[in-house]
Amino acid sequence: MDKIFLAIILCLLPFSLANISTVDGKVKITIGSTAGCSDTVRFINQQLVPAFELYSEYLNIEYFPWGRTRRDDNGTLICQFGVNDCWANRLHRCALHLLDNQEAQLEYMICEFSSPYPAFLQNSYQCAENVGLSINNIENCFATDNNDLESISENASLIPMQVINFVPFITLNDVIDLDVHNQARQDLVKLICTALSNDSSTGISINDC
Repeated sequence: MDKIFLAIILCLLPFSLANISTVDGKVKITIGSTAGCSDTVRFINQQLVPAFELYSEYLNIEYFPWGRTRRDDNGTLICQFGVNDCWANRLHRCALHLLDNQEAQLEYMICEFSSPYPAFLQNSYQCAENVGLSINNIENCFATDNNDLESISENASLIPMQVINFVPFITLNDVIDLDVHNQARQDLVKLICTALSNDSSTGISINDC
């Protein structure tokens, strides 16, 4: 009986460790994604979307489409799910860069990470066009901003991938923490709600969580 009780405590322990606070009344969510990743599909659709629907006014969300991408000796990108992954990640970076609000960014990411996965499986600009971006602007981004956007995502992903070693990696308020990442993957709504309930300015009660 004691062993069973101890096992239960050990399973629950990580969930007691996350002490997320708001910063200026908001929670920042950083997501490191890659286009061909089924875990990213699940996180965006099952965790991020419900959290955004409930708490969008309290969230600042940023995305870094990179994942386990690496460079060969010539600097050429090698992506986890092949050349389609690389092309789609490049499109994701440019589309997210060109969109000026997080509602549109999330709408775009929902499209890309839902069947038929237009950029990854079809090399299609459909999701970008769906949110009002022109192909000309996307291709101009490929030509002028691509290297800078690559470097930003690469640098932003380096330490989180070393510590968390999972795609998508998730951090809150720029704190790289494996336990928080795991909690966010399992119940982002509860994690965000609890953080907001600790800030009286939000008007959210722990009973809401």
